[in-house]
Amino acid sequence: MVVITDSITVNSIWYRCAADYFLVPNEQSAAVLRAGGIAPEKIKIFGFPVSPKFADLMQDRLSPPSNHRRVLYVVNPPTIKASELVRRLVELDIHLTVTVGRADALRSAIKEAAGHRTIDIIGWTEELPRMLHESHLLIGKAGGATVQEAIAAGCPMIINHVVSGQEEGNARLIVETNSGVIAPSPKEVVAQVQRAFANGAKQWREWAANISRLSRPRASLEIAEFLLSI
Repeated sequence: MVVITDSITVNSIWYRCAADYFLVPNEQSAAVLRAGGIAPEKIKIFGFPVSPKFADLMQDRLSPPSNHRRVLYVVNPPTIKASELVRRLVELDIHLTVTVGRADALRSAIKEAAGHRTIDIIGWTEELPRMLHESHLLIGKAGGATVQEAIAAGCPMIINHVVSGQEEGNARLIVETNSGVIAPSPKEVVAQVQRAFANGAKQWREWAANISRLSRPRASLEIAEFLLSI
């Protein structure tokens, strides 16, 4: 049994081996395995095995934004542009939450960048599933877990950094399914936030509908059920 969590850019080392089944996160990854010669009956699409907390929160997704637009910015290395991005974001009509992990210096820099504007600054937390469900947009890098958790929560994503090679497939999944966009500079991120919420949040609604079709918040539970059944 092999559980593959990569999307689109799947290293062949994961499927050029003997296995009864290959469990993959989405149709895009299944297509890679079929093209690599894996028999279709050996490929099972379950989704990415996110925390079961996402399944518990399935009914808590936000309604379309009106005047209360919630944006979650998860700061990950490189952090050099984080302060500039926050300075730009606080000028928008949004409720901004920024996660900084255990980086005390970064917390201070973000607080300074926000100036007199009120934002939520969160340190290390295990509440990301809830925070994603409570947000209309996620801003962050294209890490595998980050992208898949956004998908599980049905939260459209603005990707502000992609690590060449290892994260390209994750970014492509968001862009090719029209579930969000890549915006590498603070200026571009702000422009995409504005675009998402303009015209009655038309773009956000489109992204949200598309990412919801990808969402499989019960994936880890269904994988466990499948393993117990064979």
